[in-house]
Amino acid sequence: MTQKVRLGPVKLEVMRNAYMSVPDEMGAALRRTAFSPNIKERMDASCAIFDAEGRMIAQAEHIPVHLGSMPLAIQFAERELEGGIREGDHIIVNDPYLGGSHLNDITMIRPVYRKGKHIGYAVNKAHHSDVGGSTPGSMGGATTELHQEGLIVPPVRIVSKGQLHRQVLDILMANTRTPDERRGDIMAQLASNDLGAKRLASLVDRFGPGTHRAFVHENIRYSERLMRAGISRLPAGTYTAEDFLEGDGLTEEDIRIVVQMTVKGSDIHLDFTGTDAQRPGNVNTPYPVAVSSVYFAVKCVAGPKVPPNHGCYLPIHVTIPVGCLLNPRRPAAVSSGNVETSQRVADVVFKALAEAAPGLVGAQSQGTMNNLIIGGLGPDGRGFTYYETLGGGEGARPDRDGMDGVHTNMTNTANTPIEALELAYPLRVEAYGLVSGSGGAGRFRGGLGIERRIRLLADSGTLSIQSERRRRPPEGLAGGQPGRCGDNSILRASRDHGEGVPEALGSKVTLTIHKSDLVIIRTPGGGGYGPPSERSDEAVRWDRKEERAGS
Repeated sequence: MTQKVRLGPVKLEVMRNAYMSVPDEMGAALRRTAFSPNIKERMDASCAIFDAEGRMIAQAEHIPVHLGSMPLAIQFAERELEGGIREGDHIIVNDPYLGGSHLNDITMIRPVYRKGKHIGYAVNKAHHSDVGGSTPGSMGGATTELHQEGLIVPPVRIVSKGQLHRQVLDILMANTRTPDERRGDIMAQLASNDLGAKRLASLVDRFGPGTHRAFVHENIRYSERLMRAGISRLPAGTYTAEDFLEGDGLTEEDIRIVVQMTVKGSDIHLDFTGTDAQRPGNVNTPYPVAVSSVYFAVKCVAGPKVPPNHGCYLPIHVTIPVGCLLNPRRPAAVSSGNVETSQRVADVVFKALAEAAPGLVGAQSQGTMNNLIIGGLGPDGRGFTYYETLGGGEGARPDRDGMDGVHTNMTNTANTPIEALELAYPLRVEAYGLVSGSGGAGRFRGGLGIERRIRLLADSGTLSIQSERRRRPPEGLAGGQPGRCGDNSILRASRDHGEGVPEALGSKVTLTIHKSDLVIIRTPGGGGYGPPSERSDEAVRWDRKEERAGS
């Protein structure tokens, strides 16, 4: 009879920190070995480890929209692969309808075995700046079906019995405009998971299999208890909130997202019935991404300091009707759904939580990732694809101003340093700074958006932008004013004639640009919190000083 292992609070905390170090080290290794600026500079990637049942044990503090969808990717891979996932395998998948997010995000799943026994998984997901499709960057503004967005990869073994399947890699490389960069990033992902598997197995060796199992069980229960305690502090009741997207890339017709949130005891149920049906354009959001957005928002309010693992999600129940914007039917296009609609889902949930718990939720942040893609052929005749999500204003909090020029909510990447950008691509950054006065006024001011101006140095290229909050500003809260909308524009070198008047662009566009054209992006500011009349005199003086410096 196996003796039950009991873990005291000190041992539990020691083990929790040891296990949390594994995905952190995986992420560091991935960043050091990746080829693309998008990963090695911005760290547009995420890492986590799971137990043998596919329950998350620990995650690095990477990108929420990646991490929440990983468990479903494991489930689909086990279900879809003949014989399941086996020792020596490494599974690659990007299909949004089989646990992925959008086609650019490639998930790698490596089972971890110790002495022939399956003990868990090492998983990472990274955004690849081109996976084929109709436009450079695989995120065109007007795609209407998944096949236009790039190569679709169902769960497939890229490594089997420890051996790389060159044919699988060759198929991937034949469907991208930047094969050398893609190959380097994929090999970096494989290496990162190999390191994670090695570290997880060594922890099981260190603590013993019985103690490992006891830790996973108790760590999950611990996070669940803390989340339930946080949810229990919210007033019981039903709260409704709605918000809108600014079109689907084909039309500018507003698209409604609505949630009915019910708090009952230590459980919370979020029902998105009433949300608009899936759209012809690419703002549709795969179910795993929508659920990730819900998990993120609820955890921010009910359990911001709860150790992130499978237990956090057990009290959260989500209903999304099939065929709606947030749970579309194949082959609906989804590239913008992952990056833009996910932000609006988080906004809607925060809005409902603000009604339930005033004082715990801040004003709306910029509410967009401001996806900017420029691709084409460089002067050397080789393909290039620059991709970046741009920061903006954080919504003001109940106790402080919003941060300026940061990534918010469902994204958690850095910026691409100008030096790295100009070294890697035929582009020149001509301005990069904060947009004075873009944060909403209030007792606490919303964070400022940023402006980035980039000039094309190649003969021609393709510009794609996927953005939001160009017509509907981020809302203030508790009497605070809204942040300023963002805007996109281009100054055509061939049409300028020294007048310097940019041409306005929509929130979601794809167009051809030419040498010396200047792309101008201004991102939204965050909403303000509390009446502006209550802002302190010292803060007002500081605001005026910032405005003078900005002008």
